[in-house]
Amino acid sequence: MKSSLRIAIIYILIGGSWVTFSSLFLDQFQEALGLSKTVTFEVAKAILFVGASGGLIYLLVERSTKMDRRVWEGYEVIFDNIPISMWVVDKQSGKIVNSNDMAAIIFGDKIQRENAIGFDVFSGISRKRLEEVYTAQKQSIKKCELRDRNGEKRMVDLYFVPFLRNRKEKLMVAAVDNTTIHQNMIEKEMLNTSLKEQNDRLRKFAFMNSHNLRRPLSNVLGMVNFIKEGHASKEVIELLKQSSEELDEEVKRMNEILADEMVHNQLNTPITDHRSKSILIVDDDKVQHLINKRLLLKNNPRLDLYFFANPVEALLWLEENKVDLLLLDINMPEMKGWDFLDQLVEREIDVEVRMLSSSIDPRDEERSKQYDMVSGFLVKPLKKESLGDIL
Repeated sequence: MKSSLRIAIIYILIGGSWVTFSSLFLDQFQEALGLSKTVTFEVAKAILFVGASGGLIYLLVERSTKMDRRVWEGYEVIFDNIPISMWVVDKQSGKIVNSNDMAAIIFGDKIQRENAIGFDVFSGISRKRLEEVYTAQKQSIKKCELRDRNGEKRMVDLYFVPFLRNRKEKLMVAAVDNTTIHQNMIEKEMLNTSLKEQNDRLRKFAFMNSHNLRRPLSNVLGMVNFIKEGHASKEVIELLKQSSEELDEEVKRMNEILADEMVHNQLNTPITDHRSKSILIVDDDKVQHLINKRLLLKNNPRLDLYFFANPVEALLWLEENKVDLLLLDINMPEMKGWDFLDQLVEREIDVEVRMLSSSIDPRDEERSKQYDMVSGFLVKPLKKESLGDIL
């Protein structure tokens, strides 16, 4: 039941009860109060009723306001901590008046009323397209390209939900990030194109093998049988020469196709560099040390590996030693991975870092991008597919 309706019903019940009972027992009240004039009693009754009604209405409205405030506070907690980027847009001005923590992590500093900017300026979406949303003609805008805080493109779908706050019309905007899906689709299209090209080459190769190559080869074999039977005439020799030249041309064409295929494969095959490389792994889990050591050395026995379970000791060691790569855990008892990165910056230790964590929270990956030294984010356990970029 709405707060306004509940207050009205309570007021009617109490007010009706007051009027009914005071009217029924008017004489008893006058006698008990020692009032001889009915008018005086009616005035006193009215003043008392107005005062009680005012107090009751105040208490009911205050209670309802507190309940609404608690509800909105709960909404704000959900809004700030939900793991997708969200903004609140004032419908009249078209400006962003609030943004949640995820939007601040991915797209920049937190936006509030003091530093409000137009959503069209922020998103790059034309005012005309946004007007369709503001006038409720559309509830979503698909395949929008937004720039994150690093200047990289994000492919997102935007969803708009209207609501009222303090009697002002606003829009809740949620961004569903489809960047990874979009990239996967592009990669699949490239893979399909590559497979189609290879299939065309194989089809051409198969046709040459079954038709172009076998025809002159059959002719050569036929001429050889003629010669074996003693029919080595000038005409047979000439036909044998002609068929041999045709066979040689077909073989050359097949070699060219195979050579093109080999070059194509070499250009698209990553080069594995098994040079000597030093890697420092900082992780409080010694079981992970054993797993990572076996996996890394199996793929490159020439690696120089160093392991620390205590991040404080690792920092001291890095002040005196250099490594090519640091694999860093996030959640460690002595020191969090973020504090470790801050210490690297403070101590001016220059090293490439890859985060290696069991966390699948997208906010951790986005936070790691705030550090220039961090070049990637890997999820435990370390997999063979991830080694190509590391090694």
